[in-house]
Amino acid sequence: MYNLQKLLWDVRKYPELSKRFRADPNPVLDEYGIEGEERAELASLDFKALYDRGANPYLLYFYALEIGVDRAEYYARLRGELS
Repeated sequence: MYNLQKLLWDVRKYPELSKRFRADPNPVLDEYGIEGEERAELASLDFKALYDRGANPYLLYFYALEIGVDRAEYYARLRGELS
């Protein structure tokens, strides 16, 4: 979980990392050691699963905004209305 939280924080904090992540997330996910279900949930924008897994909601929200998910879509995904 630490690596996931660190990625969420860093994508928000470092514009260059955010830009790299949006262009091709796989190398960034590799750098942070994100694998398995967490990797799949990030790829599919499954914010509900990430939240249920224990991701910090503050970090998750700002990560979503930084990668281009608008507020309404984020909350719909968090409620499980979008998959």
